Amino acid sequence: PLIPSRPLDGDGALARVAATGRSVRVPDYAALPADDPARLAAMAEGCAASVAVPVRVGARLWGAVLVSWPDPVMAAPDAEARLERFAELVGLAVDNAETRAALARQALTDPLTGLANHRAFHARLTEEAHRARRHGRPLALILFDIDHFKQVNDVHGHQRGDDVLRAVARLLRDEARGGDIVARTGGEEFAWLLPESSVGHALRAAERARAVVAASALPDVAPVTLSAGVAALADARGASELVAQADAALYWAKAHGRDLACRYTPEIARSLSAADRASHLARAEALQGLRALAQTVDRRLAGGEGHSERVADLAGHLAAACGWPADRVALLREAALVHDVGLVGLPEGHVAGDAADPAVRAHPALGAAIAGDVLGVEQRAWIRAHHERWDGGGYPEGRAGEDVPDGARIIAVAEAWDVMVHGRPWSAPRDPADALAECRVERGAQFAPEVVDALPAALAAAPGGGPATP
Repeated sequence: PLIPSRPLDGDGALARVAATGRSVRVPDYAALPADDPARLAAMAEGCAASVAVPVRVGARLWGAVLVSWPDPVMAAPDAEARLERFAELVGLAVDNAETRAALARQALTDPLTGLANHRAFHARLTEEAHRARRHGRPLALILFDIDHFKQVNDVHGHQRGDDVLRAVARLLRDEARGGDIVARTGGEEFAWLLPESSVGHALRAAERARAVVAASALPDVAPVTLSAGVAALADARGASELVAQADAALYWAKAHGRDLACRYTPEIARSLSAADRASHLARAEALQGLRALAQTVDRRLAGGEGHSERVADLAGHLAAACGWPADRVALLREAALVHDVGLVGLPEGHVAGDAADPAVRAHPALGAAIAGDVLGVEQRAWIRAHHERWDGGGYPEGRAGEDVPDGARIIAVAEAWDVMVHGRPWSAPRDPADALAECRVERGAQFAPEVVDALPAALAAAPGGGPATP
């Protein structure tokens, strides 16, 4: 940087480089006004003449190279040219050093949240585990997972999902102490390493963080909750086993209702076999693939973007309004997210709204088959029957009344509502009040009475769903 002892006002060489960005020669400081700060500083240092050239890093003026002489006669006539070549080398060296430093920071930082990334976390974990073992000090680990984060992305979009990740990262960082490390280790997964902490302290910290996140108004989404797994190095043989134990506790919390903080115990390890966890992971990955396929189907249908997500959201609210327990509501949301996946087999030129078209009438059964082993038997039945009618006039099997599975009855209303208020190429959007009136006209005909009766309450609970008044 520019020499701090030299003033950047007055008519000195450094001041003029800073002002102009060009090379400057001061042939004789004694010729400057007597009160010029540069003249006073130069004479105090025994300098009679100077040449300064700019050092640039990219397009940025980074500093300057200054050469001074005690006698003006000694000033080399080609000093500018020689110093400019040297300054160019300095600029390249600084640029390379800054680039390396930036790359090093990027390699250890999650770009979305600013937290440490997976690599930085594991490096710090290894260091802290060795230190704790060597000095007999405690070390604890908390692993967090945002509950149902996939639904945030599906319903609100990935930009809003990124907003949630940044908000959760900020809240966790605020809860951590100075010597702790908080990292984003996966998509919606976070780790909090607590040196000098017992498992009891870590469990209390996890509960505090979980409560803070649950109580926070995160960006335009339903309340966000965390599941947490806590483990201590005292119960593990090393860093890898510490992570495995915290992960097992986290998995237990997610499997037992979520929005929980769980401490690792040997009983948890015995209750969760490796096969169980592998099966859970494989199912989650397969379901994500099905959802991607359903989104592709939505995009193929003009005006269908976001259809499946909206249907799943309203179906969940309808089920809750009908008194379903939370676990069945979650299963229904999964099925509703992929309810139209069978339309992937619809030939070009066929209209998805043409109920007389055999290819259209085949899509519910095809969708249930595509779901295959990813969804449960009941979920596949809901997909297969979501175009059946209460009066028996639907397809593919013409079921009626109570013979239509309860989840299919709910999806039928949710889908019809979305088509009416958002429109399709074959039908213009309708006012929500008109759509609600149409649903009531079809109560006991196309739609199950109890689902239509629950619609106003569900719409009140679903953001942007429509009118909530009877």
